[in-house]
Amino acid sequence: MNRMEENSNELNEMEDAANLEEYSSAVNEMEDPTNIKDKVKDPEVGAIFDSLEELAEYYKNYGKEKGFEVSKRTSSKGDGGELKYLTLACSRSGKSKCNSRNSLKLHPITKTDCQARVRASICLDGKWKVCSFVLEHNHELSTPSKTRFFRSSRTIKPYMKRKIEVNDRAGIRPNKNYNSFVFEAGGHDKLPFLEKDCRNYIHKMRQLRLGEGDATAITAWRG
Repeated sequence: MNRMEENSNELNEMEDAANLEEYSSAVNEMEDPTNIKDKVKDPEVGAIFDSLEELAEYYKNYGKEKGFEVSKRTSSKGDGGELKYLTLACSRSGKSKCNSRNSLKLHPITKTDCQARVRASICLDGKWKVCSFVLEHNHELSTPSKTRFFRSSRTIKPYMKRKIEVNDRAGIRPNKNYNSFVFEAGGHDKLPFLEKDCRNYIHKMRQLRLGEGDATAITAWRG
């Protein structure tokens, strides 16, 4: 091999290494949950949302990223009963209540009077505008890996509900029903709900079916 071929091979190897590094960097950016492009921006006064659902979804995702759960704190309606103002807050807003009947029971204190919140008002065109917000929390925040356990973060999508009900009607036990979703998703952390959510939904569906069965039986008896 002459000198020119050696130099050409070296250049090819360097280009391959550079391409591999660039590819690896791109993959890491896509997989890294802390990537700036994937971060939810902090609330801004004057920010506009097309609907109340879009606003709520934004703040829920923001809380999930930062490590706090979101709940509806207050709302205000106009004379016609239409919603005019809404405050979404950290779920630890407010103060824990204690009375003589449950004073001897040990419950974890979840309310810390946290002031973190976003307040919005409806515009004339039906959109929602952020009026004010508070970013600071007076408690420790959860790690991103634990936010999936927040109630506001756990949802069972419609197609999942249908499959859960079909599996239950087929006699598949609740734990195996849930584990089938875990297997398809590639792990527990990839699912947007927990096993207890699956069991609760199954219980709810069974109660509805039982009610429908009772109604059918009563109709047949009356006929």
